[in-house]
Amino acid sequence: MAATIDATVPAPFQLPPLPETINHTPWPTQNFLHVDPEGDVFHVLVCRTTYSLRGMQRDGDRPAHPILLPGEQQPPLVTEDLYEGEINLSSVLQESDFAPYKPLCDVLLVNAQAHSPEGRPLQRWTVGFRFGDQFSKVLQVTGPRHYERQRNGEAWTLTAPALATRVPMSYQLAFGGPNVVHEHAKAPVEGREPPPFYFPNPIGTGRWGSGEVKEWIEREVAQRRRGAPAVPIDELGNFSERPAYRGPQIEMHGQAFTGEESDYPVVGFGPISRWWQPRHRLAGTHDEHWKATQWPKSPKDHDYRYWNCAPEDQQIPYPQGGEEIALANLTPPVKGMVGPVRFVLPEQPLSALVRMRAGPLLLMPMSIDTVVVDVGHALLSVVRRVLIPASLDVRKLELGTWQPGDTESAAAVSIPGAQPHHPETV
Repeated sequence: MAATIDATVPAPFQLPPLPETINHTPWPTQNFLHVDPEGDVFHVLVCRTTYSLRGMQRDGDRPAHPILLPGEQQPPLVTEDLYEGEINLSSVLQESDFAPYKPLCDVLLVNAQAHSPEGRPLQRWTVGFRFGDQFSKVLQVTGPRHYERQRNGEAWTLTAPALATRVPMSYQLAFGGPNVVHEHAKAPVEGREPPPFYFPNPIGTGRWGSGEVKEWIEREVAQRRRGAPAVPIDELGNFSERPAYRGPQIEMHGQAFTGEESDYPVVGFGPISRWWQPRHRLAGTHDEHWKATQWPKSPKDHDYRYWNCAPEDQQIPYPQGGEEIALANLTPPVKGMVGPVRFVLPEQPLSALVRMRAGPLLLMPMSIDTVVVDVGHALLSVVRRVLIPASLDVRKLELGTWQPGDTESAAAVSIPGAQPHHPETV
């Protein structure tokens, strides 16, 4: 009789059982465990509340109030990163709600297009996104434009923008690239390996100033003109007569892209992919020493800012609700309506009632750490989160719209160690 082999790996540490969780709200919620780099364990309770931006009514000059969707229409928690198109080859629309902890609140604008004022065809115009008094961000967009190789066969120039009335606010149209992500997944062809990723935005376009990029595209031009099989890069266009390479259409306000910059800023309103910079460097050092001494915990130098996916200038202290959100030239023009679209972040108290096996009840407010304005679907999603140390020996977690003072048996408290350990930010 053959002997059986136990191939299981011993658990590196003992995790507490998940407490019973009761949700007194109609909004999707989930409780899960997180272990920080020091080995401390936390219960993480996350909840997503979604509002409709359709049918909002303004009260005079005051901003409108989004409409809370009924429970049966509430979208579920986002369980995996969502993309515009192919995974890692297109812009991220929303990241998973199962982040353990965000030191700041991500304010995001997704599924958006820039619309020219009054729908007039323009070469360039501005777009704006404001959140209360925490940030006001203005970018500019252009119509389509390309690098063109001149008839002398040597010089390349960036064309003037064509007229346009709409421009997708996608990182594919921001500075970066070249978009050769497809080619890295294929077996390299001798002498024709693509240039390395530009990690601030590997799916972008217009990174023409890099010598490696120029040389690679020049080789593709030569290959195509000789009739040899060429790497099928959509961004390169038609090389038969005057090959073209697309230029970026999303720019810094007041700093037009001229075609000569090799390190022009990557700009946008949506999430930064977790494998791009500057996020990637915040994940910490995953090396052999980490495997031998720390796994499966995060590295000691893991920075929890890694879990913030918004551009850095859209990461803010946790909002409280009531802040005004304004969008300029990011929605279709409406006849008779002048100025930006304005609405407020709803004020909706939400707390976790913590019942321990011994000791008092604790009422812990949940922090708003993600705000997503989905323009294409006219939705506003608010994600709240709270971390509860497992050392409290939690018996039951309840989610509700209580506020301090609503229940005599609960007290709002500040718990030492209620945040995971992470390096001091600079």
